[in-house]
Amino acid sequence: MLLGYMGTKTKGLFMENKAIILSRVSSNHQTLEQQTETVLKEVKKDGYTDDNIIIIEDKESAIKLSEEERNGLNKMKEYINNDPSINVVYLYELSRLSRRQTMLFNIRDYLIERKIQLICLQPYMKLLDEDGKMSTTAAIIFALYSTLSETEMTVKKERMLRGRRYNRALGKHSGGRPPFGYTTDKDKFYILHPQNAEIIKRIFSEYVNDRKSMWVITKELKEEGLFPKTSPHSLFHCIDYWLSREIYIGNEMYPQIISKTMFEKAQKERNAHKRCPKKSHKNIFLLKGLVFDENSGLPMFGERGVESYSETKGYGCCIKRLYLDPIVWDFAKMMYQKYIMNKSLYRRQLQKELDTIRVKIETLKKEGKTIIEKIDKVEERMIFGNLSTKRGEELIYSLKEQKEEKEQRLLELTNESVVKHQQLIDIDLKEIFDESAMTLDDKINIVRKVIKKVTIKRPSKFTAHISIFNRINDVVTVYEAKSGGRYRERGVRVIDEYHLKGKSIQKTY
Repeated sequence: MLLGYMGTKTKGLFMENKAIILSRVSSNHQTLEQQTETVLKEVKKDGYTDDNIIIIEDKESAIKLSEEERNGLNKMKEYINNDPSINVVYLYELSRLSRRQTMLFNIRDYLIERKIQLICLQPYMKLLDEDGKMSTTAAIIFALYSTLSETEMTVKKERMLRGRRYNRALGKHSGGRPPFGYTTDKDKFYILHPQNAEIIKRIFSEYVNDRKSMWVITKELKEEGLFPKTSPHSLFHCIDYWLSREIYIGNEMYPQIISKTMFEKAQKERNAHKRCPKKSHKNIFLLKGLVFDENSGLPMFGERGVESYSETKGYGCCIKRLYLDPIVWDFAKMMYQKYIMNKSLYRRQLQKELDTIRVKIETLKKEGKTIIEKIDKVEERMIFGNLSTKRGEELIYSLKEQKEEKEQRLLELTNESVVKHQQLIDIDLKEIFDESAMTLDDKINIVRKVIKKVTIKRPSKFTAHISIFNRINDVVTVYEAKSGGRYRERGVRVIDEYHLKGKSIQKTY
């Protein structure tokens, strides 16, 4: 008698039996069609029609996932629990259920308890006999092939790991996604990714040379649309991780993207930021993080209450911001104008900033259009009853808030673009260094481009020796500042200059 024509009698009604076909592959590059079609022919031979066949197809691992995590098995159990007319499950081979022996026996017991037949084509096996009990032959075959399924996967896993170890020893790609900044050639050797390697260079350069924080870099990359599917929080942690990866300086396996010096500077910067206390208020100190006690080497932090730089322990070296900031600012301003700024360089810098702003504006406009489309879809779902009014209004409110944020940022960037355009026009008409128009943040950026650190030594109560280490020529300039005492002794003067590498300097003071 054909299985499909056998009926089930429930509450006086006669129902045709149904069959489930369970097909599974482990990875996305494998196909399910051939497996399903082979089983489908056998099911139809047993008398089941298309209306009585339930096909479950899934691409999921049978070794990595637990029984509860297997989507295909959960669907099969749901159908069996809700439909009493299902009387058989078809498989191409036993490993399609699972490759774990314990899981296979759990599923076997589940089917026997509900008197559901299991038919496997390779090798051909029926779990239950005519009485609805598991035969001795079926028990032996099931135990044997469940053991073989798990053993086969163990052997494959070991072979794969052995292949990865071999490739790694040759300096080749050994599986998984290549590190950001790299890709592989046809022989599986790592090569630089044209776009992503440039992003890595940019991140290190902006973090080390331009002294930008990771949050500022994250915000700029997002605004330029470089990581559209990555949240700002996730991108921030990615940048922190990339800055810590030593592979970017190059080794036997990975080509070089940045210099070793650049990497070491980035690590010093990261470690310094981790040690620094977090501030919730706006910074008012020009030299934050740059001032150190010459004797102890300890950092000197700005204290708002007394407007001074002092050590964290509450004793030791201390100097008023009123005396220190003007000295260092005048030095930084002079060095910046002399060695860094010129009109052609400033013009290129402005043009680069304008191009970046243009990209950010285009990205914000696209994101704004996407939000409007999402609002329209939510309203459409509410009209057709696919979404509750309460939930729809919550989504619309959230999307409108996002839209307002994008519009506000778009307005800020548009205004910034206008200012940059005007500065570009005015380059040849006035001096490019306009101190009166600078904010504290502008001055801090200039100081950090010029000054490496400042050390303070107090020979006496009214005297301070201020040593300024610059980034341009490794020359240390020492100032003496005097306050109090006799009026004619007050003031600031250069008392020494020396090169860090021991070269002599002609003194002009």
